Amino acid sequence: SRWIFFGLALAALAVLGSMVRSTRPGDRFRLGALALVCAGAVGNVIDRLRSSLGVVDFVDVGIGPLRWPTFNVADSAITVGAIALALSLWLEGRAQERAKEARAAEP
Repeated sequence: SRWIFFGLALAALAVLGSMVRSTRPGDRFRLGALALVCAGAVGNVIDRLRSSLGVVDFVDVGIGPLRWPTFNVADSAITVGAIALALSLWLEGRAQERAKEARAAEP
C-alpha cells in the first residue's frame, strides 16, 4: 500500500500543479490553499521514500482518555489546505452565479 499511496500522491500533485497554473495570479487565498495541500503531499511522499514504514504519524492530541487519531504535520497542511481550497471554490461559484443572475436581469 506504501507504493499505491506514493503513486496517488504523485497523481494528486500533477492535478494540483495544473490547478496552480490555472489560478489567477492575484488569488492569494487559493494559491495559499494549493500550496498547503502540495506541501503536505510532498511531505508525505518524502516520508514514504525515506521509511519502509511509510508516513510517520507523531502528533497525539487528546484530553484524558479521549484521543484524536494520531497525525503528522503534513496531514494538517493537507487538511487545512483542502478546507481552504473548498471554501475558495465555493465562493468563486457563488460569485459566478451572482454575476450570471446580474447579467440576466439587465435589460
